[in-house]
Amino acid sequence: MRNLKKFKAGFIVSSIFYIVLGIILIIWPQISIRVICKLFGLLILALGIGRVIRYFSNIEYDTPFQLDFAHGILNILIGIFMLISPNALVIALPVVLGIVILIDSVLRLQISIDLKRLQYDDWLVSFILALVTTVFGVLLLFNPFVGSMVLTRFIGISLTIDGIINLWILIYVSNKVREYDLW
Repeated sequence: MRNLKKFKAGFIVSSIFYIVLGIILIIWPQISIRVICKLFGLLILALGIGRVIRYFSNIEYDTPFQLDFAHGILNILIGIFMLISPNALVIALPVVLGIVILIDSVLRLQISIDLKRLQYDDWLVSFILALVTTVFGVLLLFNPFVGSMVLTRFIGISLTIDGIINLWILIYVSNKVREYDLW
C-alpha cells in the first residue's frame, strides 16, 4: 500500500511538472531552451543525488529491487550532461521528448486495455486520450518542426496535454479501483 501511495504521489508530481513546463513553453517560447535544459539538468542531478543518498542511508533493507542506486547514478550522469552540453540536448530534445511521451502513451494504452478487460464502461475515453498523446509523441519523434518557436510551443502543448491526461487517468482509475476496493 505504501509503494502504491508513493507511485501515485510521484505520478502526480511528474504530471504537474509536465503541465507547468508545458504552459511556460506555450506562453514564453522565446525563453531559451538552453536555460530550460540547464534547469532541468539541475533538477535531474539533484534527484539523482537524492536517490543515491537514500539508497545508502536505508539501514533496513526492507524494499529490495527499488533500483535507487542505479536510477540515481543514471540521473546524475544525465543531469551533468544537460548542464555541460545543453546545445547537444537542444538538438536531441524533440526526439527525447517524443520517446518519453510515446512510452508514457503506450503505458496508458495498456492501462486502457486493462480497464476494458476489467469491464469498465468508460475505458474507451482513456484509450482515445492515450491515442492522442501517442500521435503527439510520434510527431515529435519523426517530424520535429523547423521553427524553434513553433517547436517550443508544440512541445509545450504536448507536455501540457500529456500531464492533464495523466492526472485525469490517475483520478479516473483511482475512483474506479476504489469502487472495487483494490487499493
